[in-house]
Amino acid sequence: MDINSEVQAKLELVAKLPRAARMGILAGIVGILCGSYYFLVYATGHEDLQRMRARELELQRKLSEVRSVASNIDAFAEEIANLETKLERILRQLPNKKQLEVLLTDISNLGKTAGIEIKSFRRQEEVVHDFYAEVPIALEIEGSFHDLARFFDMISRLPRIVNMGSLKIVVGRETLDGTRLRISGTATTFRFIEGSRA
Repeated sequence: MDINSEVQAKLELVAKLPRAARMGILAGIVGILCGSYYFLVYATGHEDLQRMRARELELQRKLSEVRSVASNIDAFAEEIANLETKLERILRQLPNKKQLEVLLTDISNLGKTAGIEIKSFRRQEEVVHDFYAEVPIALEIEGSFHDLARFFDMISRLPRIVNMGSLKIVVGRETLDGTRLRISGTATTFRFIEGSRA
């Protein structure tokens, strides 16, 4: 018996059944087809659709963030430029090791310009902090009151930071021409530690 005749025989059997039975069989077949479609096609497609919608929402959120950054890119670039300018200005006040020697020479030259005599000028051991180091300088200078005041005024106008602290003032010598004061103490300047900037 081949398959076609077998199917033909089964269809004839179904055709002989009462109408209600045939409708039940048809409803069962339609139910099986619908159930198969739902579980095999619709359910998996629906899950994929939900995943794609969630992904779409996430991508829209990221797109909004990118658009927000893009709309403010000029403001960000301006802020970065301002911060770099401030950093350069601050670094000018904190010389690196090479610039420090120039600063020490400048202080010595200021003393000569102000008319004071620098008796001693010794750099002492540095005190290292996070990104800078304190550079103490033991100094002993001599001059008239006005010359010393002019020297300290000139130091205060330097673009670099130089702190004068714990100074001891004594009369060096007195003559008919005037009184010479001798000042000893510590001047502290600071230097930027190379490589500490990220």
